[in-house]
Amino acid sequence: MAQFPKSEAKVAQLARQIVSGLASAAGDFPSPPVPPDELQAHLDDFHRKSAALAASRAEARIRRVDKDRALKTLKDSMRADLRYAEVMARRHPAQLVRLGWGARRPRTALEPPGEVRAIAIRDEGDTWVLLTWDAPGDGGEVAVYQIQRRTHGGKWENVATSIDRIELLRDQPRGEELEFRVRAMNRAGTGSPSATVSAVL
Repeated sequence: MAQFPKSEAKVAQLARQIVSGLASAAGDFPSPPVPPDELQAHLDDFHRKSAALAASRAEARIRRVDKDRALKTLKDSMRADLRYAEVMARRHPAQLVRLGWGARRPRTALEPPGEVRAIAIRDEGDTWVLLTWDAPGDGGEVAVYQIQRRTHGGKWENVATSIDRIELLRDQPRGEELEFRVRAMNRAGTGSPSATVSAVL
C-alpha cells in the first residue's frame, strides 16, 4: 500500500493528482467526502500561505541585516566617542564615569603558562598514538602546545606542536617504549613539562 508523503512538496503534488483524478473520473468516484473543487481550494490556500511565509522570512532576513548594520554603526560611533573621551580625560580619568566608562586598565605583563595537566593516551595503533591533555590551571594564556617524545631513558625531542588539546602522532617507532610529555608555550616563555605517559607500539 502507498504511504502518505511527509514533505510539503510531495503532499502538494499528491493533492494536485487527487484533484485531477477525482475530476476526470467522477463516474468511478461519484461522492468523495471532499469534492475536487473544495480540495483545490485547500491546496490554493496552502500555496498562498506558503508564499506569504517565504516572503515574511525574506523580509525578516532583510530586517536582520539592517539591524546588524545599525548596531555596527552604533558601536563604531560609541567607540569613537569613548576614545575621544579617554584622550580628553587622560589627566582626570574619573571623569569617564559620567559616560558609564572607566579608565583603561594598566597592561599587565604576560606570564608563561603553567604545567599541562591530565595528559593521557586516548588511543593507539601500530604506528600512531592519540594524546590528549588539559590546559594549565595557572599562568599566562597558552599560545601553542609543544609535544615531546623520547625512548625510555633517552633525550627528549620535539615531535609536534598543537593549538588544540589533542594530537595524533603518526609514524612512531615500533618495538620500543616511547615516553611522551607536553609543554604549554606563549611569548613570555614555556611552562613546566607535564607528567609523562608511555606506550610500546
